[in-house]
Amino acid sequence: MTLAVVWYREKFGQLWCAADSRISGKSGVLTDSGPKIFPIPVNCYEPIKPPNFRVRKRHSFGFAYAGSTLSAMSTHSIASTCTQNLLYKRGSELPVSIESIAELYKAVAQKQVIEMSSRIGALDSLQTYLFDCLVFGYCPRYEVYKAYLLKQSVDFEGFQIEIIEFITAPGNYLPIGSGEKGFVRLMDELKGHPEAGVLTTLKEMVGREMQADVGGYLQIGCSDKKGFKIIPIMNTAAEPSKAYISFLGMDATSDVVIDGFTIGYSAIKP
Repeated sequence: MTLAVVWYREKFGQLWCAADSRISGKSGVLTDSGPKIFPIPVNCYEPIKPPNFRVRKRHSFGFAYAGSTLSAMSTHSIASTCTQNLLYKRGSELPVSIESIAELYKAVAQKQVIEMSSRIGALDSLQTYLFDCLVFGYCPRYEVYKAYLLKQSVDFEGFQIEIIEFITAPGNYLPIGSGEKGFVRLMDELKGHPEAGVLTTLKEMVGREMQADVGGYLQIGCSDKKGFKIIPIMNTAAEPSKAYISFLGMDATSDVVIDGFTIGYSAIKP
């Protein structure tokens, strides 16, 4: 499992999401550089002179998950392909809503988990393929920040996915994953600290490695009225004078080279 948290940052008037980067399996830690926060690109097309189309609107939302990496990545890959190919129905003028994108992710996730679980062996469990996820951002239809939790479960009625709306208000935060209870406890423990907050608590939890399946590096995403983006991390742990930008622990200033460019024009120091 893992830990991901979405919350509203009143100071900036933005909706933020952060997560750890550890991915674990039956044998233990598989990687400490696992991406768990992604953009959802949305392209809304309209027909012009046949057979041509043009983009009328572009948006971007955020996606984060906790649980089965295989199921989550398959779901995101298919769903985000759909969101990049939306076509306005004849006479429709309404902007896309985040709730409708959450419904899309629910439909794709349902199909993916059921398909994968139909192939499980005698020693496997449906739980292996379950994941919870967050779909969030600035909703162009209602012109407010919205976030939805897609919570998966198995009971006597079978496999279920419930969509729960998160109230994006100052002071509210929504954690998901195996580290959820530990995160809430640590938030209470650090309450009153001068720099207490969601990001500080998550950084502390990852640094302490309070549980085996939460660790690695921080990843951070931010939604504003213009859309969603992943924010690079300013790493100063080794030596402040040699600070560098990193993604999931990878030094973007030296490990990756693109001719004519540097990677990252702004970063956050958590």
